Amino acid sequence: MKKLFSVFMTFAIVLSLAACGSGNGTEESSRSTEQRTSVQTAEEDGTKEDTSGTEPASDEQESEGTGEPTSSEETDKTGSKALVVYFSATGNTKAVAETLAGLQEADIYEIMPEEPYTDEDLNYNDRITRATAEQNNPEARPAISGSIENLEQYEVIYVGFPIWWGDMPRILYTFFDTYDFSGKTIAPFCTSGGSGLSGTPGTIAEMETGATVLDGLHISDSSADNAESAVAEWLTDIGQD
Repeated sequence: MKKLFSVFMTFAIVLSLAACGSGNGTEESSRSTEQRTSVQTAEEDGTKEDTSGTEPASDEQESEGTGEPTSSEETDKTGSKALVVYFSATGNTKAVAETLAGLQEADIYEIMPEEPYTDEDLNYNDRITRATAEQNNPEARPAISGSIENLEQYEVIYVGFPIWWGDMPRILYTFFDTYDFSGKTIAPFCTSGGSGLSGTPGTIAEMETGATVLDGLHISDSSADNAESAVAEWLTDIGQD
């Protein structure tokens, strides 16, 4: 009897162990299946975790903030633009300069003296005023406030000024002493109450021997606000229309 009971218990233990082994296998198989399904789903959704580190930036991201031209077209424009430079004490030359810049779609720059001219400075009937004293001194070079950036990008420079005592204001001499216009084209224009260009294109040519100086334009003060037709005709005459 004891022997029979021992055989029965042994058989029961074997059956129990077999059942446990089968359950563990099923659980592990289930886990494996769930993991594969999770990975497959993540890959399909594009959300699989990247364990290789930070993802490299795209070409677009790498180019941001470099300061490089956005296209070769912008680079091609370098050196092909025109600039209108002018000095105006009463507003007449400014009016012509703005008309010219509009016709040529050019940049514009105003020559500003460090010490602005007052009405008293421009009293031509007083021989001791500032403007008179400067014009009587060939060495006078009034200081200019500010400067032109990237002058090298301009090929044609239009330079405007009033005529003071038969010449350019001395601040224009400061301007031409400051910059090198070698290889560039200078087109002068001026305003005055009665005199013409007063030989100023020749003076500029002597100061800027490396530049090409074109024939100048004179506009009377009374016509400064309505100079578009005269400016357009001049541009045609000098080949800059």
